[in-house]
Amino acid sequence: MRTWIGALALYVSLATRFASAQPAPATPPPPAPAPGAAPTSPEATPAQSTTQPAGTPAPGTGPASDAARPSELAFGIGFGYVLPASLQTPNITSVRIRLPSGLTFEPQLVFANTSDKIDTGASMSSKQTEIAIASVVHYPLRVHRKVDLELIGSAGLSTRLIHPAGDNNDRTITTVGIGYAVGIAYWLTPHWNLSLSAANPLLTYSRTRQEMTADAVTVNSSTTIGLVFSPEVTLMLHLFD
Repeated sequence: MRTWIGALALYVSLATRFASAQPAPATPPPPAPAPGAAPTSPEATPAQSTTQPAGTPAPGTGPASDAARPSELAFGIGFGYVLPASLQTPNITSVRIRLPSGLTFEPQLVFANTSDKIDTGASMSSKQTEIAIASVVHYPLRVHRKVDLELIGSAGLSTRLIHPAGDNNDRTITTVGIGYAVGIAYWLTPHWNLSLSAANPLLTYSRTRQEMTADAVTVNSSTTIGLVFSPEVTLMLHLFD
């Protein structure tokens, strides 16, 4: 019996030593880094990037500024004052057409015919015809947040034919005007615009043709040209669609 116990103890002792002598299973090596990539540490954690993504506008510019203006073709109707004037009664109105680029046109068109007739036993009538076309162009030189600095140009042509009662007494008046201005526009919202401009003349031409008799005509003309800075200030408020 003792012999069997001693043999069993010897077998257990040899089996324990054999198991402890076996090598541990090999751990697979980490994957090799890509060519040119810097080695990484297992304990390293990705750091948060502080670099602003490419194409992101700087604060105060880009879409944040554009959001205060119409982004498409827009039409505006407004009123205002040619200063000095009483603020109780506006004395100027206009319609503006604003392109997506910011270029804005302020057109003016007149085609009118007026007739007056007086009957005191003998009928007498007079006529007056007026044709005029003009436009003001606003070009944004600089845009900062809600404020636009504008360069403004204007040009206009008008003809008025006056035909009083009687014969050979017609009068024709033709005028041409070109001017420039600087302006500041403030966008309260994408639909409301408050503007202030200072306008000056560059060229003014006037011609008057007066019939005296059937064979006599008098023509008077006047031309004024020069770089003048004596601004006419206009304050206007427009509502855009």
